[in-house]
Amino acid sequence: MLAKVMSCAIVGLEAEIVEVEVDILRGGPMFTLVGLPDAAVRESRDRVHSAIKNSGFDFPGGRRITVNLAPADLRKEGPAYDLPIAVGILAASQQIWPDQLAGALFLGELSLDGTARHTKGILPMTAMARAQGYARVFVPAPDAEEAALLPDVEVLPVHNLQDLVGHLTGLKPITPFTVDMQDVFGADPTYAADFADIMGQM
Repeated sequence: MLAKVMSCAIVGLEAEIVEVEVDILRGGPMFTLVGLPDAAVRESRDRVHSAIKNSGFDFPGGRRITVNLAPADLRKEGPAYDLPIAVGILAASQQIWPDQLAGALFLGELSLDGTARHTKGILPMTAMARAQGYARVFVPAPDAEEAALLPDVEVLPVHNLQDLVGHLTGLKPITPFTVDMQDVFGADPTYAADFADIMGQM
């Protein structure tokens, strides 16, 4: 079965949408990752395999798994594709339904036990999601505050793969993360020293 999950890539200071396609077929066991991945992306095969099994889900062993990161001519860097690849495998193996992924962007690195880890570039990737009209962005919980600085996009903090599947299946919805902009930008900044105390600075 074929599943498609939307993610994002950082290109310089900008972000571009990446479509993560996962296809699972009968055949000898093989996990192929294509689409100009760098070493960190290629290593996601091992992280995702362990994260899925250690989270209590079935990894489709004994099958041919092909993951394509499109567009194929855009170089993919970093571990931010762990989460969308894992979600794609779960959708392609019918452990979650693909229609639950519509209108959402998935970002984040996974540890071997399925915990979502801090991922660089969350703010520009969330900005791209908003610009492209995505309603929801799933990000690692440590990065939720950063992503929520942008209005008009729902930020869902992912602590681990189990929580994410619980949300997608409707068994345990994740509460969207919000920040009070007054608390972030409204308070007067505090400094260790006051230049008014320095002679000649009045």
